[in-house]
Amino acid sequence: MSPAFLASDRHFDEEAARALARRAAGEVVVVPVPVRACDWGWTEFGKLAPLPEGGRPVEGWQVRGEAWTEVVRGLRAVVEGVRSRRAAPGGRSALAAGLPPAELCIGRGPVVDAIVAALVREPPGRVLLLGAAGVGKSTVSLAVLHRPEVVARFEERRFFARLDASPDAESAAVALAGALRVTSGPDRWQRALSVLAAGPAVLVLDNLETPWDGDDQSGTEALLAELAAVPGLSLVASVRGAGRPGRVTWSSPVELRPLGRAEAEAVFCAIAGEEHRGKPALSALLPLMEGIPLAITLLAQAAHGNDLVNLKDEWEARRTAVLERDGGARDRLRSWRTSLELSLGSPRMTAGARRLLSVLAVLPDGIAQRDFAVLLPGTGPAAARALAQVGLAYFEGGRLKMLSPVREYVAAECPPVVEDLARAMEHYRELACAHGPVPGRRGGTEAAARLAAEGANLDAVIRRGLTEADAGRWIDAAVALTNFARFSGHAAPLPFGRALEVAQHAGDRRREALCAQSLGDIALPRSRHDEAAARYQEALALYRHVGDVFGEATCIRSLGHIALERSHHDEATARYQEALALYWHVGDVLGEVKCILRLGHIALERSHHDEATARYREALPLYRQVGDVRGEANCIKSLGDIALERSQHDEATARYQEALPLYRQVASLRGEAGCIKSLGDIALERSHHDEATARYQEALPLYRQVGSLRGEANCIKSLGDIALERSQHDEARTRYQEALPLYRQVGAVHGEADCIESLGDIAQAHSETSAARARYEEALALYERIPAPYALGWTHHRLAVLAPDSAARRRHIEAACSAWRSIDRDDLVAQLDQDFPS
Repeated sequence: MSPAFLASDRHFDEEAARALARRAAGEVVVVPVPVRACDWGWTEFGKLAPLPEGGRPVEGWQVRGEAWTEVVRGLRAVVEGVRSRRAAPGGRSALAAGLPPAELCIGRGPVVDAIVAALVREPPGRVLLLGAAGVGKSTVSLAVLHRPEVVARFEERRFFARLDASPDAESAAVALAGALRVTSGPDRWQRALSVLAAGPAVLVLDNLETPWDGDDQSGTEALLAELAAVPGLSLVASVRGAGRPGRVTWSSPVELRPLGRAEAEAVFCAIAGEEHRGKPALSALLPLMEGIPLAITLLAQAAHGNDLVNLKDEWEARRTAVLERDGGARDRLRSWRTSLELSLGSPRMTAGARRLLSVLAVLPDGIAQRDFAVLLPGTGPAAARALAQVGLAYFEGGRLKMLSPVREYVAAECPPVVEDLARAMEHYRELACAHGPVPGRRGGTEAAARLAAEGANLDAVIRRGLTEADAGRWIDAAVALTNFARFSGHAAPLPFGRALEVAQHAGDRRREALCAQSLGDIALPRSRHDEAAARYQEALALYRHVGDVFGEATCIRSLGHIALERSHHDEATARYQEALALYWHVGDVLGEVKCILRLGHIALERSHHDEATARYREALPLYRQVGDVRGEANCIKSLGDIALERSQHDEATARYQEALPLYRQVASLRGEAGCIKSLGDIALERSHHDEATARYQEALPLYRQVGSLRGEANCIKSLGDIALERSQHDEARTRYQEALPLYRQVGAVHGEADCIESLGDIAQAHSETSAARARYEEALALYERIPAPYALGWTHHRLAVLAPDSAARRRHIEAACSAWRSIDRDDLVAQLDQDFPS
């Protein structure tokens, strides 16, 4: 860093941008080295830890060789950290794993040393980091995670979870799972604990006071107790104030104190410039900040382009006003407020920056850079730069964001201009209405990605809109997000429940029905069948009340989906036929074809392949006619399922490979997972076990992401089938026992029967004849309930092999023969004659 470097378009604009981009991608570590005094703290480099420590320019040292020696020592530590991380399994830097970089950390050496010592010892340490707001708890925590001793001990298993946006234990668990990169879906918290338990790890819970100080203190402490019970986990929790959460034995409570005079001056000069060091004006100004690093940082940023005497006068004037209004002594909350007000008064804060700041305060997810010009026409990008320079906001992943404490203060004290708020709300309402229905259709992948980044913003804006007199348009915006929530597996809060309450209060029965149906549509693919059924019944009554035949038909069809998932085929058939007549009555071709497709699924599950084929071939051109890509993919995949059941592997493979890109095109994760899983089934039937395993392991997280318990169970069971074929009976038994309760939970009788029959096969392999026979009889009863003639025939075949006498054997052979003849499988009947010659 030097004045010439900052002034050079080629070096600063091109080389610096390239370096920062590579750092963001996790490819490099960037270290700023101030060579000569200059104002570089406002740049993106100002967020990084400089060398020498403290950021004092090399030319300012009495002996410059000492300065360069400090730089070399610091770089050696950085290089060793990179080397150790790249030598670890997976071999990429902590940046690539999502760990934030180290920040400017001055005057905290002894504290960092003590925490590091507690974390790397055995048993693992449980460190509670206490201190006032803005005292630097996050900075110290990150410095600890990047220390060479910690890198060497934990390698890539260093995690940093921000909880400043988590008001309760449940949202804290979601934030923690996100920091661990655990995908959404069932048992996400348990899967997060499993990640932590997989080996030695260190976890920082940043701003733990947010959920702990909320209404769910006991829940937060219970979450902490679960974390403390994880073997091999070193834990650091930062808490504002002096409170100590219970249910954890904190091995090393550490309280961060305000910085001393020398350290405070070093922080200020590292940001505002070395030209201020030792000046009388600074000596008069700094003590007013009480050594709080964040206050000093904000003060130093306000010093850019300002005179320190004038800055002190501004501070005194604002501070006095604060004291007069509150009538009390100065404390950390007032100092925090003062620091924010001082930053707001910085010369860099243009009128546009103030307007953007107020809008940003109502958007929890921040603002995408491409939306600056929309939300604040003409001055948006410049305003965003100003906010980043004064430290009230920061850029991350192509977005401008604001920390929660700043956002809450600004929202309360600086409400947005009416026209700015209206513009922002309309922008996000249009975003929901335009992109929300697209997932599941052509362009769904792009739409889902666009909305995923705005989940909390959409929730906040729609909830605000639902309080307006004209709430109907905001209910419509909430309903428009149904497909996004349904197909993407997005788990962030969305306002469906609140929209339903507002519609109920307004007596708007049609919109009330739409909201109830939306909640059912979201619950169904997540295998919450009872909840989904209740919502559809609720919506059905409302649609009938307002005379909406199309809505009535859709609810009936959805109730058929639940019956089909539970293998209640007669009930499902009745529902689809009832809905089909209603769709025909209102002339809705798409509704008709969806019913036809599902009737094909029922025929397929009953092994009536000719009937199923006819249904799919009837539906396919109709889907293409109306441009429904997902429906087209469903038909193609289902024809592949028939080919697979008939062991026509080449045809089945071609069908799945044809359907797969269509599912990806519309962002249907469940359909994508289904094709991948089916390709695994083909590999398994061909005894290509490694390929099959890879397919199932690829599909499994997709099913979990969308909350499909049945799909998850299918993958787990199939992994059990591979283990069974390899005679790895213990592993196979574990897989089947893992899948069995999932099938039972969703009422998937066929899957339940398959698991039980396979457990019988394991018993038979161990010559446990009685146990095997009992399992087969149990599976037989379930197959008969569906009924499933193909599977029934094979179960009778197994029982014939184990029959205690010739009469019982003949009875099972005849039953198998009858089952297979009912589906025209004369080839299997002929095989019976070979297996059991008379």
